[in-house]
Formats: sequence, C-alpha cells, structure tokens
Amino acid sequence: MNQSTPHTRPRVGLMLMVLMAIGFSFASGYAFRDHNGPSDGLLPSLKTASLTAVSRLAGTQAAAASKTYKPDLRPYETFEEVRRAIKENFVKTEVDDTEVTYGAIRGMLRSLNDRFTRFMTPEEYAKFNEETGGEFDGIGARIDIKDDYYGSPASKPYNASRPYIVEPMDGGPAQKANLQKNDIILEINGKSTAEMSVDATVAFIKGVRGTPVKLKIERRTAEKNPKAENAWKVFEVTLMRDVIEVHPVKLEWLQDRIAWIRLDEFNKKSDAEMTKALQTAQKGPDGNGPAKGIVFDMRNNPGGLLDVAVDIGSRFVKSGPIVYTRERTGQERSLDAETNRFLNLKMPIIVLINNYSASAAEIVTGALKDKGLATVVGEHSYGKASVQVLVDLKNGGALVITTAKYLTPAKRDISDKGISPDVTIKASTDDDTTGRGDQLQKAIALIKEKTATAGATVAARTD
Repeated sequence: MNQSTPHTRPRVGLMLMVLMAIGFSFASGYAFRDHNGPSDGLLPSLKTASLTAVSRLAGTQAAAASKTYKPDLRPYETFEEVRRAIKENFVKTEVDDTEVTYGAIRGMLRSLNDRFTRFMTPEEYAKFNEETGGEFDGIGARIDIKDDYYGSPASKPYNASRPYIVEPMDGGPAQKANLQKNDIILEINGKSTAEMSVDATVAFIKGVRGTPVKLKIERRTAEKNPKAENAWKVFEVTLMRDVIEVHPVKLEWLQDRIAWIRLDEFNKKSDAEMTKALQTAQKGPDGNGPAKGIVFDMRNNPGGLLDVAVDIGSRFVKSGPIVYTRERTGQERSLDAETNRFLNLKMPIIVLINNYSASAAEIVTGALKDKGLATVVGEHSYGKASVQVLVDLKNGGALVITTAKYLTPAKRDISDKGISPDVTIKASTDDDTTGRGDQLQKAIALIKEKTATAGATVAARTD
C-alpha cells in the first residue's frame, strides 16, 4: 500500500505492548473471530479473492513517531488469566495461542466501534500489498454487507447481515457466470454467510487460480411484492477462480466527441492510466482537436490510496488544497495539488457518482465540486471520510488505524452524509447494468448545453 507523504511506515514495539489493553475485550473478540471466519481470513474491505468492499481505505498517512506509554499490567494479567483458563479447561485440547491472540486483538479493535480500524495477519498483509498493484486471484466481484437482511425462506435466519455483490468486474468469473448487482451470497462452499463479515467472506472465497468455489445466490425477481412466492430466485453456481488484472480506467468515445472516462478504483495503476485517458481527451478521438467535454464516471468506485487521489486531483486542480485532514487534536493539514501534474483541461467536466462512490472517489469529487471545476451528477456518495495509518508489526502483519477525518477544500465534513450532487438523478436499470442509463444521458445533455453557450471552452481555475 502506498503511503502518503512522508513515505515511511512506523514500527511498533513488542506484541505484548499491543496486548496490554485487550483483556477486557478478549471474550468478545474471540467469539467474533470464531463466528466470522477462518484463521487465514484476508483483509476486510478490499478486493482480496476478487472482492472489493464499498468502504475501502482512502489511503494512509505517515504515523507520528512511536510513543512510549507506561503499561498498566492489570488488563494484561486478566488476559493471561483467561488464556490460561482456556488452555487448561477448554473442551478442545489443542488451542492455538496465535489464534487466541489474534481473536483478542480483533476484539480490542472492534470495541473502538470503528469498522475501518482493523488488524491484518502476515498472510493478509502480504496479500494486501500484492493486490494494491492491481492484480489478484479471485472471482472478480465487489462486495459489501447488507445489515438486517430479510429475503426468501432460504435466507433464514431473517434479519441477519449478508454479503452481496456490489458489482461484477469486467471479464471476471463472476461476470461470466452472470452474477448481478445486489445478488445475495447465502452460502460459500456450503457454509452459511449469516452474520459473516467482509473479511471472512473474502477468506472463504479466496483461492488459487483454477480452483472452484461454489456459491449459493439469492436474487430478487419481483421488486413490487418481495413477499410473493416467485419474488426470489435461489440458485447455486460454481466459479473457477482466476487471475484478475485490474485496469482501473476505461475511455470510450460517445456522440459529439464526448469522452466517457470511468475510474473504477484508486490503485497504483490509476494515475498513469487516468493521465493517459485525459491526454487522449485533449487530443480528441482522431487527434484533430480536443473532446467537447469529459464525463468523469466514479460510480461504484470504492476508493483506494490517498496519495493516488491527490495525484489524480492534481490533473484537474492547478494549486491549492485537494483535501484537508483533521487530526484528533483538531489540527488540520492541507494536502495540496502538485502543480507539475496539472493538465489544464479546458473543457466541461461532469462527474458521475452514486451511493457506492466512496473515500478517495469522494476526495476527488469534493475537490472538483468545491473549486467549481465540474458539475456533479447522480446520487449522494457513500460518506466515508476517515484517514487511516498503516502500522507494520514485527510479526509481519499490520494494523490499520483511523487517525483523522478528511475534509473537502471548503472544509465540509462528509462523514456518513456523502457529497450531494449538483444534479440529482436516480439510477435507471441501464445505469445499473451497462452504465448508459439516465445518469449518463443527463451528463451528456449537460455537456451539450455548456458547449452550446458562448465561450464554451471552460478555463480551469487555479485557486
């Protein structure tokens, strides 16, 4: 995972120092881990084993220098008491100290009531570093969790949380098997997903290229009467895992020389591919003149790396802040546009967002909206406005800890509220399936309106 400036990662002390405050949360953590997944479960909220959650990390920033705290041994003593009691009395004679410890750590982090703060095992962290390069093994789908899900009788127990497909990825096994947006995953290789977390879902679906995974899927077929007998289709599908190479940017030319640029996520390839697409838009489809406008589509973009968001934002913004971070002390820090990256795009820009546009996608959208560089069309974005720090652990794992909030250049806090579009358009069926529905058509119409007026060329602002 790329670090934002400075590009250093802090080291933490001995694992015992981490554990000194976890005695109180041990029981809940171990129960949570046992309930939600296997010991080798991969990183939650990322596309491990082909899955990307809506609420991915916006990125990391350098942590402050390690602090020295005076340990309070009483919580650790309680933890050790519990651990010893388990070892001596638990019905299973073989108890793995590592797994007990990992469960306790997860419980400690869960007690913070922040789903973006989490622990990665060495295996999870290695996989995470591999995947931020834009390639991974899996089925090619983005997922999230539906809370309190109530579907067909096959989905019992009712009102449990369930993982679901946010979007199949182009060319992946999920798309080839005709899995669709909002498909509920009821079982993975025969195991129920009731109350299964994203990381556990990923852990069960992950696997080596060429190996099968069987999913039990529930799909709603009757929106108007969800309680009707024929309102649900339940079926099983076996997918062959494959290597998914993620090209996050797609450029397509629409009518009247309008460039439709889709950015699916903010990974290590995103800035280079986005820059190439924008430069192509400047030249035009035939190289004989610029596009009349750009539809910058970040619908269903779950975010990614903070430094990549600043890099891409700098292609549009010449100077000034792309985003602010606000630390827990109240101190604010500005992450400014990098002037040498500025492309001076002199054309109308329409940004498309929806409820699944999150984190880094919201950072770039907020910068363009606040600076008057684009018109935002679609639906409210997700509202994920937290910044994480990545802490390397000596065992090869890592902690992802929320350390700050981010604010738009106008210093708006969008936590849980998202960004409001300038023009609200609900998604049509075509928007959900091909992306070409009412939202895209409105974006095209706005570009035509802008170019039809006098002085259609729009000079980029430099504030």
